[in-house]
Amino acid sequence: MILLFWICAGLILFSLAGYGLLWCLLAAVAGRRAPLPPEQPVRATVLIAARNEEAAIRAKLETILAQDCGPHWVDVLVVSDGSEDATLEQALSLNSPRIRAFQTPEHGGKAQALTAGLARIEADTVIFSDANSMLAPGALRYLLAPFAVEDTGGVCGRLQPQQRKGRGGWLARAERMFWAYDSGLKAAENRLGGAVSAQGTLYAMRRQLVPDRVPGDVADDFYISVQAPAHHCRLVFEPRAVAQEAVTSRTGDEFMRRVRSTERGWRGLMRMRQLMNPGRHGLYALQLLCHKGLRRLVAFLLPVLLLLSLAAAAEQGGIYTAVLLAQVLVYSIGAGSLLLAPLARLPGSGLCRFFVIGHAAMGIGILRAMAGVRSVRWSPARRMADE
Repeated sequence: MILLFWICAGLILFSLAGYGLLWCLLAAVAGRRAPLPPEQPVRATVLIAARNEEAAIRAKLETILAQDCGPHWVDVLVVSDGSEDATLEQALSLNSPRIRAFQTPEHGGKAQALTAGLARIEADTVIFSDANSMLAPGALRYLLAPFAVEDTGGVCGRLQPQQRKGRGGWLARAERMFWAYDSGLKAAENRLGGAVSAQGTLYAMRRQLVPDRVPGDVADDFYISVQAPAHHCRLVFEPRAVAQEAVTSRTGDEFMRRVRSTERGWRGLMRMRQLMNPGRHGLYALQLLCHKGLRRLVAFLLPVLLLLSLAAAAEQGGIYTAVLLAQVLVYSIGAGSLLLAPLARLPGSGLCRFFVIGHAAMGIGILRAMAGVRSVRWSPARRMADE
């Protein structure tokens, strides 16, 4: 039992902190990668799948049209996924020759919308970006520059969460800390085996690597972006290609978003599990296993550790009692602060809530995937207009 305790605790600590620290150390020892060669002109299309995004789509397109793309030629294709509002009309209202838009007859889900859009793209490079994420100045030029290197298969940008004024305080702070850590980890991974996968706010892929049909039951950003390492190309992280997205103020919305994203992400990971073979994909395989595989399994290791701590504390006390009390404290504050306002004012309560909510959602998401539950249609929970 004691051995199981230390194995479980070790896996959790390695996943939450050890992996990131080790990879940052290895990246520092590995040194900087060779500088990029001069930019080569890229012909790219920004593909946006939108569902009831009339409040955000025009502003999104304006941030694209305002980009200084340098030598690159960029146009936009908006696919309105059976929207019931004026998403299509708003997209066409800018009257730009660089913008095309059409609407699918019915709400079929994001993957179906992306598949319909890919069939109409002739550009060499496809840029994927969520409808409600706004691009920072220069984002597209930074995103396309790494394609000057022949073995670059895809490039992922950096998500910068934005808090709506007066809304979503603790959740916004926790999300900013999470994405700051994630960006640091991606930077380290980028200098070793390459970025593991992209986040849907902003990433680009060579068209020849993107499948013509996007499966509807997996995380599309993960499934599409890992096609780069699947074809033995690099997936590059470019932190200067920034996309900003507002954080929802509703804890329930964020919880369900994480359940759904984990369900689809886990299914995508299992479908692409051959990428976790170090014999074929080297260091990238280890990164994928630790970053996407072990990290999600922590949701199940945590309750196992709690039970082992309880048994070990009853038998030997000492450090096992301290570990047990620490777990009970974090879970009590995290769960209790959702219901009791005094607990929500305690220092660190927001991080405890984020920890509890995040791992509970991951556990439920994986169980849903294993049970065969499939979330195909989507309505974004993180909105630019979070009423």
